[in-house]
Amino acid sequence: MVANGPARQAPANGAARAAFRPTTERERGDEVLRFGVPRKGSWQDQGLAFLENCGLKVRRESDRQLTASLSGVSGVTVVLQRAEDIVNQVADGKLDIGLAGYDQVRELLGEGSEVVILHDALGFSLGDVVVAVPDSWIDVTTLADLADVALELRERGDELRVATSFPNLARRFFYEHGISHFSFVELAGGVEAAPNVGFADIVVDITTTGTSIRENHLKVLRNGVVLRFQACLIGNRRALATSAARREPTRRILELIEARLRGQAYYSITANLRGTSEQEVAAALIRSPATRGWRGPTVARVFTAEADAGNGAEAWFAATVIAEAGDLQAAVDHLRDVGGSGISVVPLRFLYDERSHRHEALLAELGVSAA
Repeated sequence: MVANGPARQAPANGAARAAFRPTTERERGDEVLRFGVPRKGSWQDQGLAFLENCGLKVRRESDRQLTASLSGVSGVTVVLQRAEDIVNQVADGKLDIGLAGYDQVRELLGEGSEVVILHDALGFSLGDVVVAVPDSWIDVTTLADLADVALELRERGDELRVATSFPNLARRFFYEHGISHFSFVELAGGVEAAPNVGFADIVVDITTTGTSIRENHLKVLRNGVVLRFQACLIGNRRALATSAARREPTRRILELIEARLRGQAYYSITANLRGTSEQEVAAALIRSPATRGWRGPTVARVFTAEADAGNGAEAWFAATVIAEAGDLQAAVDHLRDVGGSGISVVPLRFLYDERSHRHEALLAELGVSAA
């Protein structure tokens, strides 16, 4: 009870109680998409840089602010969280979508999860989850050798001790390869040091360069890669399936990411060529796979001060092709071979297809229509 003021009385009936209760965001129809982005360390630096490259700059007033806006897409609130927490928060519905490591997704989530993977290969935070054993185990180079070690230990009344922060991934992997006698020593950090200090016999851990593995006198088994992973984009199945207001900004984010990643693999090449017609120039370019382009070359007449082409006379034409990065030099060589000059090459920032394949896959996974 408040001593120096009137007592606050509850409303007398249901209608009044409804009016008394604050209106929620959902009741106002203001369904903001909550987008989890990692904060701190290399995960934050790479994640923010990736989004900005996709035209999705995260804007906040200070480095300490844990919420932010997202340029390029309206109706989104960015929530900066620890990378290791984002998977669980998306699974619990506290976040609608989020950037996460595919290794964490595979480790933490199983059958019946509310998490749906929107894009599994964003191209940053790459690494491997591997099985590594001490260098001194000279005769142990494969998982079959490790299975023999586990069996020998069992016959002596002991178990193979595995240090890891990925017990679920490791368990599934070992079972798939006939290793069923082991125990886990679960560690959040310093996993590679466990065999040296006697905590464990082997490790299942992340490696990116292999340096930490080698420095701790370990070696990766020849067939010991449990999982190759990179950053991925995940979403909450229920939130996206039940809310068109959340699906629309998700579509826009997915389309920008998809077009950006596709664009990185292509160049736009333009050259001037002489010919009697657009068809003649196009035929010369189509002869080489490197200059056939994304959908074929685009050829247009170049109007100069010289006399117009006609009656079989030659004129200048500009030809543009969208070529794969691996075909760049071959494309330039062929353009030169057919008389190309003034060849210019521009890296593509975005390359859109006629539809978003990732978005269509999401709708199919959710069981909802595009309408």
